[in-house]
Order: sequence, then structure tokens, then C-alpha cells
Amino acid sequence: MDNNSYKIPSNKKPFSPVMKKLIFLVVFAIILIIPLLFVGKLVERRGRLFKETVTEIGNEWGKSQKIIAPVISLSYTDSSLSKDDSIRNEKNVVVQPVQRRLAILPEELNATIEMKDELRHRGIYNATVYTANIKLTGYFSPKDFPDKNDMVAYLSIGLSDTKALVKVNKFKLGNVEKDLEAMSGTMANPLFTSGISGQIGPEYDGMMKEDKIPFEIDIDIRGSRKISILPLGKKNNFDIKSNWKSPSFSGVLPTERNIDDNGFTAKWEISNLIRDYPQVLDINQDVYDDFKDSYSEADLEVYRDSEEYEYYNSDDSKIVKVLLYNSVTDYTQIYRACNYGFLFILMSLVIVYIFEIVSKKVAHYVQYIVVGFSLVMFYLLLLSLSEHLGFEMSYLVASLAIVIPNSLYVASMTDNKKFGIGMFIFLSGIYAILFSILRMEQYALLTGTLLILVVLYVVMYLTKKADIFFKLEEENNQ
Repeated sequence: MDNNSYKIPSNKKPFSPVMKKLIFLVVFAIILIIPLLFVGKLVERRGRLFKETVTEIGNEWGKSQKIIAPVISLSYTDSSLSKDDSIRNEKNVVVQPVQRRLAILPEELNATIEMKDELRHRGIYNATVYTANIKLTGYFSPKDFPDKNDMVAYLSIGLSDTKALVKVNKFKLGNVEKDLEAMSGTMANPLFTSGISGQIGPEYDGMMKEDKIPFEIDIDIRGSRKISILPLGKKNNFDIKSNWKSPSFSGVLPTERNIDDNGFTAKWEISNLIRDYPQVLDINQDVYDDFKDSYSEADLEVYRDSEEYEYYNSDDSKIVKVLLYNSVTDYTQIYRACNYGFLFILMSLVIVYIFEIVSKKVAHYVQYIVVGFSLVMFYLLLLSLSEHLGFEMSYLVASLAIVIPNSLYVASMTDNKKFGIGMFIFLSGIYAILFSILRMEQYALLTGTLLILVVLYVVMYLTKKADIFFKLEEENNQ
């Protein structure tokens, strides 16, 4: 009896090396999502720290400024009887005098605002702030004033951050040559609380006999991020100009605007018909959202979560608002780049694999791991450099630091300079396209989709002869 053991031949084919390599590439690309996520979280943390730093600088220099000016706030004793009071008085009911407080709005309001942005530094972070000169002219109508002799009146200016008031250059009312003496507080509380005012003394009594009560106000203020002004007049004409090159307008949009390399100019012509409050307000009873300050917790929240959230989601639709901000920051661009990371890394690994097949040089798995992690390092290097060199220069340096070594590595791996040049052209192309996508906002999705199609067509061209894969597999099996 033959004790020799015989192996039963198996019908199973050996697992294809080509299939093994393809499965490895897909799994490895998926694993690389983990370090990409870590880089994305790091970008978010650094971006949040940047916004908090910008908020602190803005709070120290001057917050977002909201201008409510000018208003004549007055108080007097009203001893007249209403219809109901008259009926009650017939029944010998004593009617007590009432202290009335009114706010008179201007008949015409003209505002000229000239802004100049400045850069402030803290550590590695920069924040853009501004100084503004505000000139307000126009007139009040004496017909809006009550016929009372015991009135105490003030000319009031609402300013959301009075800490940033630099100087009061002119504060005139009527035809009196002497300026009003500015004092803190608006005297229109609770209609609006923060600002300055000037008491209107007996020397201004004669202005009630005139057809118009003119005013002229000139102040210098500091601020950050945005500026807004309330159209208080029956007729409003606003002119705002600045050297800021990327403004955003909201609320009441300008009738004319021009944006160029020197900055922007914008003009508004606004009627009182857009507002929902009358020409004479009862300070004690009337409450309107347009007069409320909205820059405390909301401003901090916008910097933490979304730079435009409070700006675009506020209810100040009847206010002229100009936002001075960078719509796309370095951190938002890097975060968007990380979102394309998996796609670009997978495409790069596939191209390396195609070069391996065409060159008939078997690459080790370790070589793919080295290439994959170097591609992930691009995003971390871009983040690190952008905090010191600026985004454009950082992107150039980071891309060259990845493109050149990987091209040389592929050339050495395949023993063919042509494949190294091909890798250089491919990586340079996708990083150039990625840079274009990051600079685009409206066409980013379209450009990204076209990029995928182009790469797909290139892969289809390079793999049109499928017998290359089988030949390589036969050679490996032999």
C-alpha cells in the first residue's frame, strides 16, 4: 500500500496581484481620510482662535458701529385733558399732570461717511479695523414740536460703541454760532441708550420761529467689521466711501455703487415710507427694533460660528449696512481644500499605479504609503505656512514641496524620467486646479466636476489596453 499522500488539485485560482493592489489602494485611500479629518479639525480650531482674536482686537479698537442720529429728545409737563379725562373731570375727578417725553426726527438727513481701514496685529493674527469721519447735515421742522414753554430739549446721537468715539468736531443746531456742549448719554432712553447729546438752552428759543431748524454734526469714530446708519429723516441722502475693496451691502441697498482697486463709493436715496415708525415718537411708550443695539452677544456668536450669520440673519432690513470683511479667509480656503483631499489623493495613487503598470516595475506597498502620507502633509504644511506667509505664497511653497519630491520618487521607482515628468505635470495640474476652485465661489462645484471628468478620461486613455494588466500578472506568476 502506497503511503504517499496526494494533494487534491484545487479549482480555485490564485488571487490576482493586480486585484490585491487595487484593493489595497482603495482601502489605503479610505484610511488616509483619518489624518485628513485631524487636519480639518486643526484648521477649525485655528480658525476659531483667529476669529476670537479678531473679536478681541475689535472690542478694544471699536465694535461694529450703529449710528442713530440726529434726534431731538424733549420732555415737558402735559396738563391738558384728553377726551376721557374731560369726562372724568365733570365728575370732579382730579387729573394729575403727565410728564411727556418725545423724540423728534429730522425732516431731511444727509450723511457723508469717509472710512479708512487699518490693519492691527496680535501675535501671528491680523485684524482689519477702520476709522470713520461722519458728517451729518439737514434740518428739523418746527411744526413737529409741541407748543409748550417748559420744554427741556437735547440734540441726541445714538452710537453703539461710544468708547470708540474719537472726537466731536462740530455739534451745531440752528443758526447759533456756538456749538452745543456734548455730554454722555442720549437723553432718549429707553428708545436708544448709547451715545452723546447736547442740551438745547434758551438761546435756541428763536429757532422755533424759523421755517427750518438746521443742524450740522461732524464726528470721528473707530470701529471694526461693519457700520450701519438708520435713515431717520423723511428724506435721506447717504454717501459712504472707503479704501476697502470688498464691501458687502445689506439692509437698504445703495442706489449707486462703484467698486474698484481704490476702494468703493456708494450712495443711497431713501424715503421715510420704508420705515414703520412715525416722525414724532413717544420715548416712554414706543419701542422699535430698528433703534435697538444688536452688537453684544450676537457679534461674538458670529465670529465663533459663521462670519456672516448675524449680518445676514438680523432683522435690520430697514437700515443701511456696510460690511467690511474678507468673504473667504485663509482658514476657510484650507478647510475647503481638505474636503477635496480624499479625491485628489485617490487620483494621485491611481496615477502612480498606472505608471507602475506601464513601466512594468512592481512597486512595493510601502512606496504607496510614503506617497499617500506625503500628499496628506500638503494640507498641514499649507496651514502652517499660511499663518506666516499669506495664502498665495504658502500654497506655492506647499505644492512645490509635495510635487517635486513625489515626481523624483516616481521617476526613481519606475527607473524612467518620463514617468517622473508625467507625475510632475499631473500633480502640478491638480494643485493648480484646486487653487482655482478655492478662489471660486459660484463655479467651484462645476470646476470640481469637470476636473473629475478630465482625470477619468485620462485614466481611460492610459488603461485602454487592458492586456497590460494581464501581462504583468503573468510575469508575476512566473
